[in-house]
Amino acid sequence: MAGFDPQFVMAAFDPQFLWNGLVVGSIIAVAALGLTLIFGILNFINIAYGDYMAVGAYFAFAANTQYDLPIVVAALIGMVVMAVGALVVDKLVFERFRSRSAIVLLVVSIGVAFVLRNLIRIVWGTGSRRFSGPIEAAPQFFGIRVLPDQVAIVVISVAILGGTYLLLRRTRIGIAMRAASDDTDLARIRGIDTERLVTYVWLVGGAIAGIAGILLGLDAQIRPNMGFTALIPIFAAVILGGIGDPIGAVAGGYAIGITQELSVVVIPTEYKPAIGLLLLIIGLLSKPEGIFGEATR
Repeated sequence: MAGFDPQFVMAAFDPQFLWNGLVVGSIIAVAALGLTLIFGILNFINIAYGDYMAVGAYFAFAANTQYDLPIVVAALIGMVVMAVGALVVDKLVFERFRSRSAIVLLVVSIGVAFVLRNLIRIVWGTGSRRFSGPIEAAPQFFGIRVLPDQVAIVVISVAILGGTYLLLRRTRIGIAMRAASDDTDLARIRGIDTERLVTYVWLVGGAIAGIAGILLGLDAQIRPNMGFTALIPIFAAVILGGIGDPIGAVAGGYAIGITQELSVVVIPTEYKPAIGLLLLIIGLLSKPEGIFGEATR
């Protein structure tokens, strides 16, 4: 690249970028995990997933600011509301089109996304919101400013990712999810109740979407289109990791989050969101089977 100066890059590098990337990557990893779980069982790309994140964030915001509930309790409410909400949307909308092609479900999910986004605007308005809480100074460790909210995001993300891993590996429901993700017809033949499994998937995927939206709101601001604007890095993480591979999606999420934040060393900040799309294209061209070799379907 003409004019590329490695010494300038090293001089411009700030370890703060790496910490910020870890925080952003934690959010993307959680969101990508929920999305890939839904795709693995239902085999369709749910464009409304980003708006599920926004709904979870707004319900947590309402519980936190309008009813003065602690943020932890508010977050649990947002998760539960979105878990139930995702299941209700499936029963009212997606279930009626499940026998149709994935393209039909994709188009339907776009309609669901528009409806949810506009309902948010009607109820809460179009302005930006923030969770209530004390404004705390950011202590520095080795020259890195670490906000308490950022620490909470990383810790909660690790807890969610670890809990989901145990769910998939150590419980009957999780093992059934993995079996159905590999081959739904074979899982049905072997006696797995796939319809009940769909219910579990929407509950788990909706809850993860809700907490991902809440984490995103903690890191930035709560806006009606917050989930929609986050879709590109989330989809990039899912595809980079191999669609249907939860571990790959998590690895892809951290890779994209860290790369996005480190990119400001060499490109203007306003181009940072394009990094997810760039990594998506590079991943599809160089390793379409995903980071760990899972086939992208």
